[in-house]
Amino acid sequence: MSKKLVLLACAVAALSTAAFTAQADETNPNIVHRQSIYKIAAGHMGNLKAALFLKGGTENLVWDAEGIVDAFKHMGNAYPEGSDKGETKAKSNIWTERAKFDEAGKKAFGAAVALVEVTKTGDAAKSVDAFKALGAACKACHEDFKKD
Repeated sequence: MSKKLVLLACAVAALSTAAFTAQADETNPNIVHRQSIYKIAAGHMGNLKAALFLKGGTENLVWDAEGIVDAFKHMGNAYPEGSDKGETKAKSNIWTERAKFDEAGKKAFGAAVALVEVTKTGDAAKSVDAFKALGAACKACHEDFKKD
């Protein structure tokens, strides 16, 4: 195994342990599940931001974009009834305005899929635009459905 892969594996293990420790007080497994999904997506967003705006290297753009899509695939099951009980930043209108929430999720998912396709072309400028579109879709959902 290459040194780079070993370092990556160690970093993932450390982040996983830190994430679990931070969530250890939460007793609702649905909340822990979705918080973990968001941490995965946020990590990939951070990597993409570094690569696209801080010139951190573009070799992992597709991998990071696909990581967001994979994380988002689990979001549909992350807000079942009763998962509003516990330490959560989810607003209660997620459950009372479910169609609006689901539509916002579909827009974010669509933006993530579009980002994957654009990153596969290798066009950095279009990747930046697609990244910004995903960020806007995420922000719109957070404004309506996430507590500050």
